[in-house]
Amino acid sequence: MLPKESAMKKRMSLRLAESVRSYCARMAGLADSPSKVAGGVALGLAFDFLPVPLISIPLSYLVARLVRCNAVAAVATVIFFKLAVPFFFTLNVIVGRALIGDIPGPDIADTGNSLLNLLISSLAEHGYPFLVGSLVNATLVLLAIYFLLVFVLERRRRRRRV
Repeated sequence: MLPKESAMKKRMSLRLAESVRSYCARMAGLADSPSKVAGGVALGLAFDFLPVPLISIPLSYLVARLVRCNAVAAVATVIFFKLAVPFFFTLNVIVGRALIGDIPGPDIADTGNSLLNLLISSLAEHGYPFLVGSLVNATLVLLAIYFLLVFVLERRRRRRRV
């Protein structure tokens, strides 16, 4: 590896680490109860597992408002984890196939080259295992992140009071 490449990788990893730290500090600093902030973050992350890539941001805001959790945390989390969505979708296929096997998806005719048709055809290609995996992963992530963050945020706030 050349010294220039090494320096560039180091700068990129430092920028990534700094953006993660900044995101975590912003979420922890939101002026809301720990359960509402944790609910917003968990909801936002769960939406990134679901096959709603174009409308996940406004949908997460609306759902967060409906279930009375922090909508800012939900939207910020959906946006922050957008680059990880391909990894999440791959994980959905793997989990779905592990749970139900390789059941073929519905037969859908492609009517053009629009982005929506491309999305629908790629979802249909992986079929039901992808959908089952996305529901299972979204549910597990929602529950795990919610309870973990409630614990961490309450502990953080107790320490700050002392």
